[in-house]
Amino acid sequence: MTRKLIIVFIILILCFYSLTLSIFGERGIIANNQLKNQLKDNEYELDRREVEIENLKLRKQELSTEDGLRSAAINLGYQVDGDDVYVFQSDGSGEAVPVGASAADSGKQVSSFNPWSMGFCLLISFCLSFIITLIIWLFSRSKGQDDDSQQEKPGDTGNNFDFD
Repeated sequence: MTRKLIIVFIILILCFYSLTLSIFGERGIIANNQLKNQLKDNEYELDRREVEIENLKLRKQELSTEDGLRSAAINLGYQVDGDDVYVFQSDGSGEAVPVGASAADSGKQVSSFNPWSMGFCLLISFCLSFIITLIIWLFSRSKGQDDDSQQEKPGDTGNNFDFD
């Protein structure tokens, strides 16, 4: 029975080790899903920045002409000769927004999963295999004690044939 338990223990270690590596390891399911999500986020950010670059190029071309400069100055609040200027007092209750911060960046939270090392996966599989092997050993031991009461006597071989 001892050899069987050792074989069961080794098989369980191999099964649990491969299972933990395939789920929680560096190339496991969870790490791959996290990398896919990160790739999607990076592609979205790249597309957003490409659009921003195109807009800046168009704005640069627009500002190279005098009409573009004039319209940009008016949009920024510069006055043109002959304009009436009105000044409004602020009450100071406005919210301060950091320059360059956007609503999308403030809500983004990066969730990172650190994959388990191979040694940690081996330790987990060793512990689980040991526990299951111990349970099997205890179960077979208690079952063996019940069966001992039904065994034949030591001198009896079970060949009680009377041919007389």
